[in-house]
Amino acid sequence: MTDVQFMVLVTVACSVVAGVVGIVAIRVARRLSLMLALLLAALIPVAAVVAALAVNVSAMFISPHDASVVWLVLGTATVLEVLLALALGRMVGQEVLLVADGARRLGQVPFPGEDAPPAAYRAAVPAPETAELAAVMAELEATRARLDASRAAERAAQNARRQVVGFVSHDLVSPLSGIRAATDGLRDGAFPDPTTALDGIAAAVDRMSRMIGDLGELSRSDELPRRAAPGPVDMGSVLEGVLAHARPAAAERGVELAESVAGDVRVQGDRDELSRVLDNLVSNAIRSSGPGGRVLVGVTSQNGFARLSVRDTCGGIPDDEVPHMFRAGYQGDKAGGSGLGLAYVDRVVDEHGGKVSVRSTSAGCDVEVRLPAAE
Repeated sequence: MTDVQFMVLVTVACSVVAGVVGIVAIRVARRLSLMLALLLAALIPVAAVVAALAVNVSAMFISPHDASVVWLVLGTATVLEVLLALALGRMVGQEVLLVADGARRLGQVPFPGEDAPPAAYRAAVPAPETAELAAVMAELEATRARLDASRAAERAAQNARRQVVGFVSHDLVSPLSGIRAATDGLRDGAFPDPTTALDGIAAAVDRMSRMIGDLGELSRSDELPRRAAPGPVDMGSVLEGVLAHARPAAAERGVELAESVAGDVRVQGDRDELSRVLDNLVSNAIRSSGPGGRVLVGVTSQNGFARLSVRDTCGGIPDDEVPHMFRAGYQGDKAGGSGLGLAYVDRVVDEHGGKVSVRSTSAGCDVEVRLPAAE
């Protein structure tokens, strides 16, 4: 065997042995620390070279001076290689910690009902410089953003569902009161013509059926009940339906209920929602006026707008309460309810492109709704 063949054989043997030992060591080390695994991966080639040179130098007949030079070079290179491997391992380890922090942020996305995330959560995490780790980090951030948006949408949907349930629960009180007043009046003989009471009961039942249908649809689906497509709505007809089940309640309370419809007044919108708007306003007026009071409901058309007005004799409201009348949950001295009705009125009127206002008079309150008239 020639010297060259011997050196090649020794080098291959040392490389194979170092590689097998290194693979086993790395498999164990990566379960403990990525930095330790990277350090071993960097040192294995150096170990193979050092072992091969050590065997070859020992077998070759070179001078002690030359051998010491070889060992000095190998020692210096090995020390520098260890330091470099430690530095590179630390750099990669810090970037891995960035990825771990990004994964941890996925679990910090607030669930519906939880408070908003802290500023530290919202702040951007620096991206690793290593291409593969940067790609993982980008995917984690994209996933976090999708989760954040999804949970925000879920929170909004839950809030909207709670609002719908609250509004429907509030609005069920009015037709139920009308039915109770109509049945009591029929039992006591208060209605000379029972048709008025029966029409009121029928109108109240129809309205409750629609609201209960909305609640049923809401319980079967994660989505809010679908609205009907906007169309021309005859406000005079809507008013007649509302007054049909309001008259028994007004009669029971001793409140005079009058109406005034000037011509054919139509708006573009949702008939059921506009009916609930008028019903809330009329019910509030009847409840606030008390025995001997009077409620006048008017529908007119003026300058391209439909004007709906409800005037009562509640005695007026304090000026400091007027700005808060349409805030959900607000209950003034004369409210007597859940504080949801006027909030619903304000929302629906705004969605129909209109405005609602309240004015306190010497006799009571004047609520006016202005909606764009249908062409």
